Amino acid sequence: MDRVEKVLGILAEDQIELRKIVAELAKQTDKSIRELRLGMRELQARMRETDERFRKTDERFQRTDEQMRLTGERIDKLVIAIGELISRRNSPAA
Repeated sequence: MDRVEKVLGILAEDQIELRKIVAELAKQTDKSIRELRLGMRELQARMRETDERFRKTDERFQRTDEQMRLTGERIDKLVIAIGELISRRNSPAA
């Protein structure tokens, strides 16, 4: 009987030790999951900020493109007007 009791005692100690290990692993896993969730929230916030910056940058580019188009049209009109002025100055008086 001594041997059986000794084996049972060892098994009981092992069971207790395994429960401690499982509890510690569960605790570490929960902590890791909480940290991961926090990291995901921070990443999502940064992504929203980046999306907003891209949107604003795109708007600025669109405004700049429109301004450049209008400036190009004004330059074209100015060049035509200068050409007409030069043409009138160089033509014989009627």
